[in-house]
Amino acid sequence: MLGKIFQKHCGTQLLYDFTNRAVFASAQQSYSMKSRIDTSKVPKINEDDLEIQYVRGSGPGGQSTNKTSNNVVMKHLPTGLVIKCHETRSQTQNLKIAKEKLINKLDLLYNGEDAVENQKKKLLAKKTSEKQRRQKKRAALKASFKESLENEEDAKKDE
Repeated sequence: MLGKIFQKHCGTQLLYDFTNRAVFASAQQSYSMKSRIDTSKVPKINEDDLEIQYVRGSGPGGQSTNKTSNNVVMKHLPTGLVIKCHETRSQTQNLKIAKEKLINKLDLLYNGEDAVENQKKKLLAKKTSEKQRRQKKRAALKASFKESLENEEDAKKDE
């Protein structure tokens, strides 16, 4: 669609077309989620604890990926965790992504149930169960309303 533009509104990005209706709203639940997630226990990474190597990439992309050393292999020395990242063609972006992955893995390792990823899963599960509960309640109300309408129609026919 030619008329798509990004419009920032209240911190969320909305994708609009020329008819001015929201096609896609990203991160609507993330703001309410962010306030409920405890990030105080997320481990910090010391640069001294990391062993970073840049090796040649492989896979699709041909000669460009085979010649450049943009694949990041990061080892966390205290735990022995190894993270490999070759998601982009940029070495610096791969380094950032590898650090984020390492932080997530360390968070899961050290904090377990209190890890940010597990907290998000719990909140999403709670949200979906609440949504299902509301749907069942609405369906029951709708069924009882239809039944009462049918009973009224039967009563009118009997008269």
